[in-house]
Amino acid sequence: RRPPLQGSRERGTGWAGAAERAPGGCGRGEDDFPPLDRRFQEVCAPQHQQQAGDDVRAKVLPVLEGYGSYEGLCQKLKTDIHQGIDPDEVGARQEQYGRNYIEQKPLTPFWKFCWDALQDPTLIFLSCASVVSIIIGTVFEPIECLGWLDGLAIMVAVVVVVLVGAIQESSKEKQFRALTDKASDDLVNVIRGGVQRQVSNRDVVVGDVLVLSTGDIITADGLVFERNTLKIFEGALTGESHAISKGPFEFKDRGHFEVPADLDLQQMNVPGASPEERRQTYEPTPDKTPLVFKGTEVQDGEGKMLVIAVGTSTYEQILLGDKGDDDEEDEGSGRSILQVKLDSMTILITKVGAFFGIGIVIILFIRFGILFANTECCKEQWNNAVHNSQWIGFIITGITIFVVAVPEGLPLAVTIALAFSVRKMMTDQNMVKTSSACETMGSATTICSDKTGTLTTSMMTVMQSWVAGSKCEPKDVGSKYSDSVKATISHAMTINTSEKTDIVAKTNKKIVNGHEVEEPVIDPNSGKHMIAYSGNATECAMIKFVNQLGGFDGNPGDPAMPYKAIRKAFPESAEGRAAITFSSKRKRMSTLVPWTGGGFRLFTKGASEMVMSLCTTYIDADGSTKPLDDATRKSLEEEVINEFASQGLRTISVAYRHFDATPAAPDGTLPEDAESDLTLACIVGIEDPLRPEVPDAVQTCRRAGIVVRMVTGDNLATAKAISRKAGILDPAKEASGEELAMTGEQFRTRVLSDQNSETPERCIIQSEMDSIWPKLRVLARSTPTDKLVLVTGIQKSRLVVDGYTRQVVAVTGDGTNDAPALKQADVGFAMYINGTQVAQQAADIVILDDNFQSIVAAVKWGRCVYDNICKFLQFQLTVNITACLIAVVGAAVLTESPLKVIQLLWVNLIMDSFASLALATDDPNRVPGLKEQLLDRKPYPRTQALLSKIMVRNMFVHAGYQLVVLFVLIFCVGDVCEAGATINECAGVPYWKAPIDVGIRSGRPADYDLINLPEDVKCIDPYRQEDPSTYWYVRDMPLDASGDTFEGAIPIRQRTYCEEQHGCGERSVHMTIVFNVFVLLQIFNEINTRKLHGEMNQFAGALYNDWFIRVMVGTLASQVILVQVPGINTAFGCSGLDWAQWLVCVAIGASALLVHYVCALLPYDWIPLGSWAGSMDDATLDETNEEIRAEMAAKDKAAGATPGDVEMSGVPQQVRNN
Repeated sequence: RRPPLQGSRERGTGWAGAAERAPGGCGRGEDDFPPLDRRFQEVCAPQHQQQAGDDVRAKVLPVLEGYGSYEGLCQKLKTDIHQGIDPDEVGARQEQYGRNYIEQKPLTPFWKFCWDALQDPTLIFLSCASVVSIIIGTVFEPIECLGWLDGLAIMVAVVVVVLVGAIQESSKEKQFRALTDKASDDLVNVIRGGVQRQVSNRDVVVGDVLVLSTGDIITADGLVFERNTLKIFEGALTGESHAISKGPFEFKDRGHFEVPADLDLQQMNVPGASPEERRQTYEPTPDKTPLVFKGTEVQDGEGKMLVIAVGTSTYEQILLGDKGDDDEEDEGSGRSILQVKLDSMTILITKVGAFFGIGIVIILFIRFGILFANTECCKEQWNNAVHNSQWIGFIITGITIFVVAVPEGLPLAVTIALAFSVRKMMTDQNMVKTSSACETMGSATTICSDKTGTLTTSMMTVMQSWVAGSKCEPKDVGSKYSDSVKATISHAMTINTSEKTDIVAKTNKKIVNGHEVEEPVIDPNSGKHMIAYSGNATECAMIKFVNQLGGFDGNPGDPAMPYKAIRKAFPESAEGRAAITFSSKRKRMSTLVPWTGGGFRLFTKGASEMVMSLCTTYIDADGSTKPLDDATRKSLEEEVINEFASQGLRTISVAYRHFDATPAAPDGTLPEDAESDLTLACIVGIEDPLRPEVPDAVQTCRRAGIVVRMVTGDNLATAKAISRKAGILDPAKEASGEELAMTGEQFRTRVLSDQNSETPERCIIQSEMDSIWPKLRVLARSTPTDKLVLVTGIQKSRLVVDGYTRQVVAVTGDGTNDAPALKQADVGFAMYINGTQVAQQAADIVILDDNFQSIVAAVKWGRCVYDNICKFLQFQLTVNITACLIAVVGAAVLTESPLKVIQLLWVNLIMDSFASLALATDDPNRVPGLKEQLLDRKPYPRTQALLSKIMVRNMFVHAGYQLVVLFVLIFCVGDVCEAGATINECAGVPYWKAPIDVGIRSGRPADYDLINLPEDVKCIDPYRQEDPSTYWYVRDMPLDASGDTFEGAIPIRQRTYCEEQHGCGERSVHMTIVFNVFVLLQIFNEINTRKLHGEMNQFAGALYNDWFIRVMVGTLASQVILVQVPGINTAFGCSGLDWAQWLVCVAIGASALLVHYVCALLPYDWIPLGSWAGSMDDATLDETNEEIRAEMAAKDKAAGATPGDVEMSGVPQQVRNN
C-alpha cells in the first residue's frame, strides 16, 4: 500500500456531489425520512476504502461515531438490520430517495443525425452551389438547355452523403444501446417486516436490508456491519485484483505495514521512506471496511447489507453523471487527424479551383470585350437574346470548373469507408462507437493492455501438476495414472470446496416474445456452450481439473460433470461433516467427511509449503503411499514448487488423511491438530492462463511496429511470467536493459512531481517519463491513475522512437476507474463481458469478446480504412486534375468546355460516388494476402502526408496520359465542313481535314472552328445598306395569292442567325466520343488506383471485392445507357455511337491499364511533398489535437460536468491510486 495521502478534496465527489445534483438517494430527505448531512457523504465516499489506518481513524470514525455508529445510522434511516423496513414504507422511500432503476434516454431522432451530417463544410458549400446553379439554369438559360439539371445533380449527391452518414450513426447508436441495456429485472433477497422475501432489484429502496451470498451482483450501495463471511470483488470499481473482506473497521497495530515479498519492491526505495521506515510510520490499511458498492460482486460468503443509496445516487451512476448526460449523443462526432487533413486538403483544392474558375471567367469576359471591340461575327452590336446567355454561360463555366475542382465525392468516400469498416468490425468482435477511432487505430504505435480477461482467459486453470512422484501435464493425468489415484485427487479437490463454487454455461439475456430469457453462448471453435465460473475462481479451477480427470467432454453445467457426482455422494449437510475454514494466517482449509469404505477422511488444500510441511507420505502411481523424506521434500521445493512459481503459477498442495473415528469434537468443531500425518495427493500450479492466440497476436503487433505494454494490478512476478509467455517482455532484452518491467509505485515515484495532486496527469516530470516509457513493457501492481499518467506521458512525449516523434496510444480498460485513461487515449477499448457501463461509455470501441486478438483486428481495419480512403483520394484527384484542366483549356482555347456541365458532374459526382463504394470497401478478411500486407508494415506517422510520393507519381502520370489522349481527340479529330444529312456528316469537301481522319464532322465550338474556314464562309455579315454583299435586292417578289409584290433589300443574315450559332449546342458524335473516352479512362484507371505502394499487378484481389465488381459493371452499363438511350442522351448532350466507335473508345480507355506498368517503373523519390499533400508539421498537429480535445471537453462541460470531472470522471484520488 502507498502511504496515506494528505489533504482532502475541496470539490464535492462521490455521493456528496450526487446529493447536490440528483433527486433522492443517500443524503436527501425531508420530514418522514430526514437527510444525512454532508459529513455522512465522507463515510459513503469510496476514497476511504483503501486508506491507511491512521487516516481512517482521523477522518472516518469521528463522523461515524457522530451518528451513534452503525446503530445510529439505522435509526436515522428508520430501519433495523434484523427486521428491515416496514413494507408499507416502500412507496414513500422511493418518492423520497428515488427508484433503483435508471431510465434509458430516448434514441436520437433521425433528423438530428441528418442535420449533424449536413454540418460538413464541403456539403454546406455544395448545397449553396446547387441552389445557385438551379436558379441560373432556370431563370437565365433557355428551357430546352436543361441548365437546372446541373444543380439537381449536385443536390442529389449531397442528399446521398447525408442519408448514408445519418443511417450509419443511427445504426451505431441502436447497436450500442442494445449492448449496454442493463435494465434487467433480477430478483434479490431483502428483509422487510422481519421476513426474508424476494423482490425485484428495481424495488430496492434506501433502508432496505439485502441478504447477500456467493455470486450475487450488488444492486445498490450500502454498509455491512454485522458478522459475516463476505468477500467482495471490487476490481471494476477500484482496480483491485483480489476480493475484499467486509464488516466493521478492523485495524492492525502499527508496525505491521505490509511490504510485499516481491524482490523488486523490496529493493525499491521511495526517497525519504524506506520499506522499514514506512512499516513503522504508517498504520496498515484496515483488514475490513464496511462499504459495499453497486456493480461489485460477492465472490464468497454470506452477510447482510444496509442500503444507503439507490438509482442515480449510487457511486457508479455518479461517475456516469460526471461523464456527461449527453455523451451518447456525442458518440461518433469526434473528428480524427485524418479527417482534419482531408478538410485542409479540400480547402486548398477549393481555393485552387476558385482561382482557376475566377481566372477563366475574367479571361472569357476580356475575350468577349475584345470580340466586340473588333466587331467580330455576331459581336457587331449587343443582342439580349444572344449575349445575355453567353455571359451567363461564362459564369456557369467558372462555377463548373470550381465544382469540378472540389473533391465532392470525398466526404461520401470517407463515410462509406467508415460505415463499411464499422459493420465489418462487428464480425471481428469490435463494436465501434466513434467512427474516427477506426482509422486512428491504423496509426497506433503503442497499446496499453490489461492482463486479466484481455491477454488471459479470466478463468483460473490448472496449468502444471505433480502427481504420484512426477510432473505431468494436466491433460495427461487422466490417461497416465490409475483410477484409484484419479479418484483420490478428484475427491480431495471436490469435497474440500464450497458447493457454491460451480462451473456453468455462459449465458446472454435476450427478449423473446416480450419476456427476458437467458440463452447459452456457443463457442464458435468447439460448437459447445462457453464455460463460466461461479464462486471462488481457484476452487473453480480445481473442479474443472476434476472434470478433466474424469474425461468429461460435455457442456458446462451438465449434471453429468464428474465433480457433481462426488458432491451428491458427499453433501455439505451430511452428518459427521466438519471443516476448518481458510484464513490468511493458516493459508489452508480442511474438510472432514464420513468415508464410504468406513471411518472418516480429512481433505486439506492450501499453500504448498504449509500443506507439505504437514505431510509425512505421498501417494504413488499405483495408489499406495511412500514416505515423504527430506530429500523428496527438497526435491519438491526446488524442482516443483519453485519451478512452478518461476512460471508465475500459484502452487497449491492437496492432501488427505484417513481416520477410523472422527477427530471432531462433540460440538462439531475440528481441531487443527487433525491436520497432521497427511498424505500428499498432488501439487498443482494454477494461473489465469494466457489466451492461446495472444502470443501470435503480440508478434503480429511487433511486426506491425506496435509496442504492446501490459498494465496490470497483479504482482510483478506474475506479470513478468505472463508477459514473457505472451512475448511482450523479452528476457534477453530485459537482461540487457532494453526492456523494462516495474511496479506502479516505482513508476509514480519517478514520474510524478506531486502524487497527491487531484490531477496527477498534469504533474508529470516529462524528462523522467521519457527515460522510462520507451523501455517499459510491464507495469505491475498498477492503478487506474498509473494507466492515465502513462497514457498522458506517452502522448506528450516528443522523443524520437523508431522514427516517430509522437505516439498514438490505444488503451484497454474494464473498470469504472479506467474511464479517465480511456477518454485520454487516442483510442479507448472497453471490455464488454467484464467491463462496466462507465468504461464502455468512455471508450471509443467496445471489445465484445474481451480478447486481445480483437484489438489487433481493429489495427488491421484501421490501416485498411486509411488505405481505402487513400485509394479513393488517388482516384478522385486524378479525375479532378484531368477534368479541371480539360475544362480550363477548353474554356480558354475553345471558348467553352468540351465537356458539358452535366457530363462533368456525372464523372465528378455520380461516378465518384460509385467509385467510393468500389475503392472504400476492400475487406482484409477476404482479399488473400491483404491482412498480412496491412500488418507487416509500420504505422503511418500522424504528420505524414495523405498523398505519398507514389500516389503523386501515379496521379500525375495517369492524368498526363489522359490529357494527351483527350486533347488529341479534341483537336486532331473532326473535319470542319458544312453539315450534311446529319450534323455528324460533311456535305461535300471539308474546309479543313483533321490530321486523324475518322470520317466524322467536328463537334468543336463554331467560334473556334472559324479559324479553319475560308473567309467567305466564316461569317455572314450583318445588313448594311451601303454594302450590297450583305443583302439581296429583289423586285416584284410575290407576297401571297392576292398578287401583291415586294421590292427591296432582304438581309442575307437572318434574325435568328446568331441565336442558332450560340444555342445549347448540338449533340455531336465527336464530343460524345471525347466524353465516352474520358469516362472509360476513369473506369479502367479505377482498377489501377487499387494499388498504393507501387505493386505491378493491379488486378490482385479485385475479384474478392463484390462491391468493386458491381460498381465496375454498373458504371459501364450506366455509361452505355446515357450515351445510347434516346431522351437520356439528350439530357447529357450525347449522340449514339455505333459498335465500331464503341470498340475504339473501349480500347483507348483500356490503354490506361498498360500505362500502369510503365508508371510503376518510374522513379518517385525526387517528388517533394508539403502541406498541399495533406501533411502536418508538429506544431499544427499539436494545435489540432488541442482543438479536438477542447471540443470534446466543451461538449462534456455543456452536459453539466466540470472540467475536473471530465478529466477524472469523478474518481477520488485515493481510489485511483489504490
